[in-house]
Amino acid sequence: MYAFVCDGEIMYIGKTVQKLKTRMAGYAKPGAGQSTNIRNHHLIRELLSEDKAVEILVLPDSGLMHYGQFHLNLAAGLEDSLIEVIGPLWNGGRIRDLKVEQELEYVVEEPEKLIGRFPITLHPTYMRSGFFNVGVDHQMLLGQDGETIEFFLGDAEAPIMGTINRSANSNHTPRLMGGAGLRDWFQAEFAVGEEMVVEALSPRSVRLRKLLSAR
Repeated sequence: MYAFVCDGEIMYIGKTVQKLKTRMAGYAKPGAGQSTNIRNHHLIRELLSEDKAVEILVLPDSGLMHYGQFHLNLAAGLEDSLIEVIGPLWNGGRIRDLKVEQELEYVVEEPEKLIGRFPITLHPTYMRSGFFNVGVDHQMLLGQDGETIEFFLGDAEAPIMGTINRSANSNHTPRLMGGAGLRDWFQAEFAVGEEMVVEALSPRSVRLRKLLSAR
């Protein structure tokens, strides 16, 4: 989670699954379709033109909070409440508007860059429970135990969020857990035994595709 602050006043609160440097670059050079980036870009420039400093405050998620096997993201949990209580000017003070802005953060302006690609056979347990295991050959493409991971399903622009679990398997290979959202997509798009392709975009971000539509 991050906030833009000017003269001690919180102007905007947001969160991102990207690296902070990458997210801030979106504000510095907003894409044509990124309305939140464009709006905040101009607001920041207005303050700077008045010789006012804009501070960036950051609250990283430590990844240490869990409820059972599920990772609790502190930033995601606090954001809506902070906006509702503080009412930052640039957020408009409306949670309804915030949800639209969060979706816009995931607009892809450039072709995705892959760090790896591999197939997964969808076993009945995967289809039933909304997770899948990654084998030894590809496990180094994924992040650490307890980290949040985003799943882009098919050609979707916005991800569903999940967790990397490296304690479920005895060899500590990752189990990528997407819960009900991933389960429902599996059941809608695949039959048991079909293969999907996992495109690793980063250690904490993957795009899942049907085999025939894999690029």
